[in-house]
Amino acid sequence: MNMKAFSRIHMVGFSLAGLLITTLLGISSPLQAGGHKVFIPPPQIDIDPLIEAEVQAVIHETANRWNSQDFSTLLELWDPAEPFPTYLAEEQTQWFIGWERLRSYLDPAQPNPAVEAIREEMSNIQVKLIAPNLAIAVWEMHFEMKIIASKPIGENVRVSAVLRRTDAGWRYIHWAESPKTAMVYIEDLFERDVAPGWDEYFKGAQQRKKEVWRKKRAEKK
Repeated sequence: MNMKAFSRIHMVGFSLAGLLITTLLGISSPLQAGGHKVFIPPPQIDIDPLIEAEVQAVIHETANRWNSQDFSTLLELWDPAEPFPTYLAEEQTQWFIGWERLRSYLDPAQPNPAVEAIREEMSNIQVKLIAPNLAIAVWEMHFEMKIIASKPIGENVRVSAVLRRTDAGWRYIHWAESPKTAMVYIEDLFERDVAPGWDEYFKGAQQRKKEVWRKKRAEKK
């Protein structure tokens, strides 16, 4: 998490440049099809409600520990018996495999002084049991960060994890953050900037457009 803010700035810069180039050159992209924005409600997964609640509690506790600003406590939510925990932070270039990399990320010897505060919130958590003591969870994480001399930034990230049931409860053995592609991320930013009242305006604009077309067709006769 320590370098997330810087990665956001770089990603937005490169993505906006790519979007402008694509637009100017008339290059088609998956965004033009629009299908990537279709929302399909997820199915109901058959799982013991107690197990589901226990796993969800660990995920919410993860957000609480990030919000405490004492990031080292996150290590307590990992299974110490797992020899090779795996972790993929969205801003990192490679997977963290093993305790040395994971500890240096969550509990560095010298924390980044530029990071002033981090806030997270987990939502839409779905849990699937894949073995008696193993569960997969997928959810959405809203992430916000404030670094020195800058305004706070935020992002919505998709996350998946594998947890193992231990004597201490469910604990992580695997974690992966899955951000949206750069183009979709920029598209979301553009959509977010639409002013309130667009739906009402759009209806009127469509009617006015039809009137313009009708007038032009009449003039050609």
